[in-house]
Amino acid sequence: MSKKLLSFLCIGLAILLLDSWLDSSNRDKTIILYDDEINSLIETWTLQVGRPPNDKDLKGIINQLIEEEILYREALKLDLDKNDIIIKRRLAQKIGFLKQEEKSKLPTESQLKEYFESKESEYFLDKKLSFTHLYFSKEKNGTERAITSLKIIQEQDDLPDSDPFLLGKNFLNKTSKEIDRDFGNDFSTNIIRGTIGSWLGPYESIYGSHLVKISKIIEARKPVYEEVKKGVLMDYLLEKKQQEIRNYIDELKEKYKVQINPKYNF
Repeated sequence: MSKKLLSFLCIGLAILLLDSWLDSSNRDKTIILYDDEINSLIETWTLQVGRPPNDKDLKGIINQLIEEEILYREALKLDLDKNDIIIKRRLAQKIGFLKQEEKSKLPTESQLKEYFESKESEYFLDKKLSFTHLYFSKEKNGTERAITSLKIIQEQDDLPDSDPFLLGKNFLNKTSKEIDRDFGNDFSTNIIRGTIGSWLGPYESIYGSHLVKISKIIEARKPVYEEVKKGVLMDYLLEKKQQEIRNYIDELKEKYKVQINPKYNF
């Protein structure tokens, strides 16, 4: 009697295991597409193409998604994700992004001011110039024309004709970096030391020669907290997130044991 009972139990267990295996196998072969995933692909497709997908396009989008999922699962079965440096880096980046998306607690006003004061030099406001210039193209004897024009201005107090400049004649509140960006490297070196109200030059740019008249100078200075508060907050939150990720990685490191091949000694 006990042998029969044992046989029934073994058969029952075998059926249970087989059913479980078949159910697991079926689940592995089932692909479920959720609305959020499809809608995200439709939005991406619309942005790239410039119009919503029609029925044929939508069928192609869904079919591509299904094929990618099938190939992905088959690749996992073959362990193709193992020892692949590109996949490792992508997954490492992804978990980093997930940690960054976690909302950081906003600082109090006193915390933000303390942060600002500790990094005040990083928010130092550079010297700024507002000026007008006359441009003389290097393709049209720019240097000679600029020298002649400066003499006319000084002797006759009259503005001579100049060439049109793509970025215009008037520039407001520009730093050295911004001036060099518009006129070429080191163009600001001379005019940044100029005085208000007089025509200066000629100065050479990558385009030709220029006569410059400065109308306003804002000297370099330490910023007032309220002027840079928004930027300080953004920097604070970014630094906080980076530190949180660093702490997260350091905590994980404590749970791992690292062995390095003896021939690679550091």
